[in-house]
Amino acid sequence: MPLYEYKCPVCSTRMEVIRPYEKRDISPLCPGCMSCDQGMDRLVSVPAKTAFAWGDTPWAGRRDRGLNMVFRDKAHRDQVMKQRGLRQLEDGEVENEQRRVMREHEQHNANVDKFQRVLQDTGSATKAMAETFPDPEL
Repeated sequence: MPLYEYKCPVCSTRMEVIRPYEKRDISPLCPGCMSCDQGMDRLVSVPAKTAFAWGDTPWAGRRDRGLNMVFRDKAHRDQVMKQRGLRQLEDGEVENEQRRVMREHEQHNANVDKFQRVLQDTGSATKAMAETFPDPEL
């Protein structure tokens, strides 16, 4: 269950409470000052860093969140990636693919606009298709 941190607006008492996610917005009463009947304010807490999950100890290896595994070393990671048919991304590869998809999307929108314009002008879907998507074989 999640750990939530609360602070009293009157006496600044801090308190940590383990409770279900559904009850996170129910403010507990301050144990420090019983005069506070409005409840405590929930604080933004930093998640706990655990050595096992983040691999920051020598014995734990390095955790790859994408592969959901802990690796002994780079050679072990390369071996698993090869077995799964995966490869390391090159620098800029994701950005280049995003640009390509964006250009494709813009071209699609231009084609739809042109088709709608020709269809409205001529009233013929056949003519609109022919002008928007000319056959390269003709």
